[in-house]
Amino acid sequence: MHDKTITFDFEEISDELKRSKVGVRDSRHDSPREIRASINDWKAIRHRGLQPTRAISDLIDLAVSIYVADRWAKATKGYPRAIVVRLPVRTDEVLDSQDIPQILHQMLHWFTGDKWSFEFVRHTGAGRRSERQSTMRLKANSKSPKAEVALWSGGLDALAGLCNRADQGIAERFVLVGTGAKAAVWGLQNRVHADLKQRVDFVTDLVRLQIRLSGTRHSRLRYGNLNRARGAVFLLLGSAYALLEQQTALAIYENGPGALNLPFRASEVGLDHSRGVHPQSLAWISHLVSTISGTDFTVHNPFIGWTKAEMCSVLDKMNLSAVAGITRSCDRSPRSKIPQCGTCSSCILRRQALLASSIPDSSDYLVHQGTDQQRKKYLAESHLPYMMYQARNLRQIFTGEDAWDVLKYKHPTLLDDIAMRLPASSEHVGTDFAMELAEVIRRYGYEWSLPKVRKGFASEHVDIVN
Repeated sequence: MHDKTITFDFEEISDELKRSKVGVRDSRHDSPREIRASINDWKAIRHRGLQPTRAISDLIDLAVSIYVADRWAKATKGYPRAIVVRLPVRTDEVLDSQDIPQILHQMLHWFTGDKWSFEFVRHTGAGRRSERQSTMRLKANSKSPKAEVALWSGGLDALAGLCNRADQGIAERFVLVGTGAKAAVWGLQNRVHADLKQRVDFVTDLVRLQIRLSGTRHSRLRYGNLNRARGAVFLLLGSAYALLEQQTALAIYENGPGALNLPFRASEVGLDHSRGVHPQSLAWISHLVSTISGTDFTVHNPFIGWTKAEMCSVLDKMNLSAVAGITRSCDRSPRSKIPQCGTCSSCILRRQALLASSIPDSSDYLVHQGTDQQRKKYLAESHLPYMMYQARNLRQIFTGEDAWDVLKYKHPTLLDDIAMRLPASSEHVGTDFAMELAEVIRRYGYEWSLPKVRKGFASEHVDIVN
């Protein structure tokens, strides 16, 4: 049972913080508090001579509202959160819909495990500058029939995925969408893109949709540290920009094992692992965006059947190993001098992939720096033994028959959702997709047994007891 409800009452979400008030009410407290949340979509939109439809602006506002509520609704230990979002919308299709609040409730419960409710009111504000600009489009900026819009994180998968798609001749032009609220994240996204552009001849554009917050310290709100809805936020923003580019799809470049994010042990259940780019998550976002926009829209991951090492192989082929070194993969708090710990699951998967694909790793990791005492501390926090334990289990599963059935039994809340409960509109439904997943999991487990991978982690190896 929920012991409190947190309500976020949004006024117009502007591109100016002073015009973007959010009232926050906790059912435990009498007095409401106020913060501000805006989104700077003007620069991203104007350089292409684009103008958002009302449905696209509603999608952007919806993403901002989810980001704010997820970040500032502090959880009570042991209880899911009860979150109410009141949001002005422009389109009658959203305002009058009985389906959209229900889709949001189910989708965000999948992402976060919390209870979400949405109440929509009529948007009466002037709108952001992007909505008020001239509708004239530049002829040179008209839609390209072979463009691909993709999320851009500045990570290794994003780089490798883009290079693979270019190498395959998928598109003549790639539009990369950077999102988030932190300047450091944008700095990384911009640096990786700038370095890449100097070395390749395929066409890329990088645009940014930046969420901005203020007043949170004055309001004395305590933010949560899980941010489980973050993936939904970024997917919605990327989808909105893809619609702006008159595209009907958004690409996510993520390796299969990373997208599935299977627990390391049977004791890890539910939401212990992120579902940000899980196939079920992409299907939910596709369904929501299609419903709001009235367009048959798809969020897809073309690399769900690839391991990270398989994705990275193209970097050697294209002479881009140096660019790989400036990408970041770390899950832990960002640092200025040595940005990656080397011991979280994302860092270890990155290192394993570069070893397995024989690509030199020029990245700096905390685990390789400092004194023996500091190194011992980093190793004590390492996810390496758990990932090695998982890999051994996977290899053992695939020595027998009916591997998929065994995998489903061990991870029913993730793998069974793929095989049995993906929305009917998803491109990933059926036995063939289940077999594709089983095969990529098998290859991933095998990669850990390669001598070059084992040698790369030999000095850090610590056995763990089941």
